[in-house]
Amino acid sequence: MYKLYFKQALAMLKENKLLSLISILGTALAICMIMVMVITYEVRVNNYSPEDNRDRTMYVRWGGRDFKGSNYGNGYLSLKTIRECIQTMETPEAVAIVSPWRSQLASIPGGQEKKDCLMLFTDDVFWKIFNFDFVSGSPYTKEEVQSGIKKVVIAESLARRLYGTSDAAGKTIMISYKPYTVSGVVKDVSTIAKASYSEVWVSYSAQPFPDDTWAESITGWYQAIILAHSPSDFDAIRQEMDRQLVRYNSSLADYKLTLYDQPDTHLDWEIKGLGAMGPDKTKTILQYLLVIVILLLVPAINLSGMTLSQMRKRMSEIGIRKAFGATRGTLLVQILSESMVLTLLGGVIGLFISYIAIWLMRTWLLSNSFASISSVFGGTPALSVTELLNPVIFLYAFVFCLILNLLSAGIPAYRMARKNVMEALNEY
Repeated sequence: MYKLYFKQALAMLKENKLLSLISILGTALAICMIMVMVITYEVRVNNYSPEDNRDRTMYVRWGGRDFKGSNYGNGYLSLKTIRECIQTMETPEAVAIVSPWRSQLASIPGGQEKKDCLMLFTDDVFWKIFNFDFVSGSPYTKEEVQSGIKKVVIAESLARRLYGTSDAAGKTIMISYKPYTVSGVVKDVSTIAKASYSEVWVSYSAQPFPDDTWAESITGWYQAIILAHSPSDFDAIRQEMDRQLVRYNSSLADYKLTLYDQPDTHLDWEIKGLGAMGPDKTKTILQYLLVIVILLLVPAINLSGMTLSQMRKRMSEIGIRKAFGATRGTLLVQILSESMVLTLLGGVIGLFISYIAIWLMRTWLLSNSFASISSVFGGTPALSVTELLNPVIFLYAFVFCLILNLLSAGIPAYRMARKNVMEALNEY
């Protein structure tokens, strides 16, 4: 039966070429715009190597300084705050220390090749939260961090540029003209992975940054990354964080620390951007959903008019089929199935165009203020074929095609299928 419906749909496609072309292109455009939004969301929010634990990672990036009831600005966190307030938490699986990105000069002893690199200063726990792919060596250890040994991990492209090979573990590298030992080399990280992206990762104890001693050392130059055992622990982590903050503030004399409802999930971070405060998450999600609904409704309304026009030309067929016992449900399934062929064809074209659009506009779509900074130093949002050819993305595309088909063909099909035999034949 469905094979017959498919043949009828192809015959209609050849019979009404202009209307069919408009219908397919309208569907393709709608699916393209929606899938660009979906793919962008998938890449920026869901797990993405080496950030394979995004779904259970939280971030504490900013702290507010309150002095006797008045806010004295915001800043990154101090080592003192992270160690006493965050690393002492019991609910998380792990808590890592990391600095914001810094640009420093990298070179080799006696070499003329020099490069300004974005660098992250981290502890050893950082390498347990993120799953980097090491091509040479290994990360610096807890003992090396505690001892202040000057160890770094570098990206593969930097290793090849400086040493001519990716096998650079154990070699000496100059960071701002100071010697460090390369502990390991990792495959290059895309700027899409903004929590872990860098070209050089340095043990933070090898080049410590001072805390803001004037504000009782509650702020400084570091951030905390929290790894939960599972996403279901987020609420418990927030509650423990609130208790920790009350305890920590009670130990301070004049200043109080404010964390602005942190820790944030990865989605919270994407919505907030680089600021301490950001737009309301629920409102932002609803706005995106509204855009998707509009992108579905507008072409659906236009396509439904064309579908209804085509259905009127088939009133004789519908009347005759009813006269021979075809039920309303049978006719409804037939019309929707035939329409679904055109919708799927438009959906496939739209999905293909969305891939092209994502690739051509990846710097704009997948960037943020960080990515625009990193692009100065050569970082670009890289996307692989396997990331785009995700079965989940195909499922989204099919669901949106199905919804668009029901919206555009469902009402006309229902109206035509409910006409009685005499009415259908008389219209003809």
